[in-house]
Amino acid sequence: MLFFITLITIVLSLIYNNIFDLLICTIFLPAVGSLYIWLSPNVDFQRHRLHTLCITLITLILSLILWSLFDNSSSEMFSYVTKIEKSWRGSIWLSLQLGIDSISLWMILLTTLLFPVCVLCSWNTFKKELMILLLLLETMLLAVWSILDLLGFYILYESILIPMFLLIGVGGSRDRKIRAAYMLVLYTLIGSLIMLPCLLLIYAETGTTNLELLYYHQWSIERQNLLWWGFFAAFAVKIPMVPLHLWLPEAHVEASTAGSVLLAGVLLKLGTYGFIRFLLPLLPDACVYYSPLMLTLSLIALIYTSLTTIRQVDLKKIIAYSSVAHMNMVNMAIFSLNDLSSEAAVFLMISHGVVSPALFLLVGVIYDRYHTKLLHYLGGFASTMPLFSIFFFIFSLSNMALPLSPNFIAEFITLCGVFSYHSWVALLSCLSMTLSAAYSLWAYARVVHGTPKPQYITYFADLCRREFYILMPLLIITLWLGIKPNLLLDSLGSSVYALHHLYT
Repeated sequence: MLFFITLITIVLSLIYNNIFDLLICTIFLPAVGSLYIWLSPNVDFQRHRLHTLCITLITLILSLILWSLFDNSSSEMFSYVTKIEKSWRGSIWLSLQLGIDSISLWMILLTTLLFPVCVLCSWNTFKKELMILLLLLETMLLAVWSILDLLGFYILYESILIPMFLLIGVGGSRDRKIRAAYMLVLYTLIGSLIMLPCLLLIYAETGTTNLELLYYHQWSIERQNLLWWGFFAAFAVKIPMVPLHLWLPEAHVEASTAGSVLLAGVLLKLGTYGFIRFLLPLLPDACVYYSPLMLTLSLIALIYTSLTTIRQVDLKKIIAYSSVAHMNMVNMAIFSLNDLSSEAAVFLMISHGVVSPALFLLVGVIYDRYHTKLLHYLGGFASTMPLFSIFFFIFSLSNMALPLSPNFIAEFITLCGVFSYHSWVALLSCLSMTLSAAYSLWAYARVVHGTPKPQYITYFADLCRREFYILMPLLIITLWLGIKPNLLLDSLGSSVYALHHLYT
């Protein structure tokens, strides 16, 4: 506790005296913390995990300060703009620009919220090496949301694969975890390698990879159509879109609870964020040209993954496939190409980033106690685990987009935006909402209702205090976003309008 108080006092005093930039400090504090833990003695496991929790909590506090000081009424597209330049013998060898708008800000808030959750849910299992990886991953993700340079984004986008590979391959629970980790890397790496020649072509023609300069560069329609496929390949794998989704259920099932929380809560958003931040403003004509294709692929993915979810017998796979369906709903909103749908897309990204990790945490609770996720062995938790059942009920209803849940608001606004663009796509998309209710209620009934099965599970234990305190903030945020969504939607308006103005 003394370390926590001292560190936060030093950080806040440096920011107050303008010695450190607030955004820079928020991004790099986890990396500094990982270096501190790496240099600490190996025997002090309890202190390592306490320091890791303190560092992630301080980063969360800094992001909240960033949010409180953010000016939505500013005429500038990006705030907290910071340029990092390093030179050697008079020549610049590193030039990066960081800055955020309201879209980036909410992704930073979501990221800093989930990392303390990951530390707490792995409180008894994480090793020193995994704590270091977790903090490095947080710095990379915060930098991804803030980078205003295409090449810098690409490097960070690829670098995230390294800690995620190790978190799944080392922190997973079964023998298939190595296969799942390799699938994650190979799928994402191949998609990103297709994007690399496009970046080289952009630099060869413009002489820069600075995003603010590229926003105002005029490309021919032929060149846009060519570049579009490179960006699409990299981002479609991360969402993931059908048929590039096969790595995700495997990675979710084999990952630890913390790995699944990060995959569902943050990493899946990298693809849709790339579409919003890069594809739409840089290649607007190509996006208009390919929007019918994207809507068709998203509609197919919605219905296909929803039907696939119904036939799953592993609770973690059910949530994983439902995540694919939700992210393709986000993709549909993005390529409706209007302000309303773009706001709905970001809102759905945030709401899914809270609800889906909460469901994975609840699955982790079951697996930690009974070492199974198969529905065949589960049942009767309403009488044996009432507190767990309440949380599972609320988050299941939110996952199926029940009214007064954030998913309902986001999906309703999405369908309104899509309907104005293509009515048949919106009507067919409603089928996925029906299927979502079917698999959510079916999974909930199998787990919570019925009679316990003492032939498989001989003892029962409800949520402990630590698990309750992990889930409670996510529940409060879910209810808040469902009842009072205006705070999020109003803050997105200026940034979405600024991006929309670039490609209309």
